[in-house]
Amino acid sequence: MTLSCQVVRDVVASRDKILHIFERIHFFLQRLNIYTGIPLTNELTVLLGKIMGHILRILALSTKVATEGRMSELIHSSHHFPVENGKEKFLKRLVGRMNIEDALQQLDTLTKEETSMTVARNLEVACGTDHNVKAVKDGMRSLLSIFI
Repeated sequence: MTLSCQVVRDVVASRDKILHIFERIHFFLQRLNIYTGIPLTNELTVLLGKIMGHILRILALSTKVATEGRMSELIHSSHHFPVENGKEKFLKRLVGRMNIEDALQQLDTLTKEETSMTVARNLEVACGTDHNVKAVKDGMRSLLSIFI
């Protein structure tokens, strides 16, 4: 009974992790859609490319783990292998999950960098706008002083 409860908890945790991964990818793709409509710096364009690469890596690793899981279940159901093969299969799937975890960690780091770059760019634009408004005000004052 305890083992089956743990298995259920692991399945639920895996499902929640997968949902979280796809939610993060969805939010990035929404931001990417916005980015396509505005001019970007070269640095941000390169970073967005790296993020897309990591998303593709996560999807490839996830697909590989899911496919290997299905294939090994099919093989296991039609043939009876020694216990050692079960351990080997478990370790391979664990390594696959660790690769996914590493890719997710890298994705998290890159999206934090994306946020920092976007904030810095917004600050640059805001300061430039402030400078332009001051220049317009000064120009208007000069113009008014001529007429008054």
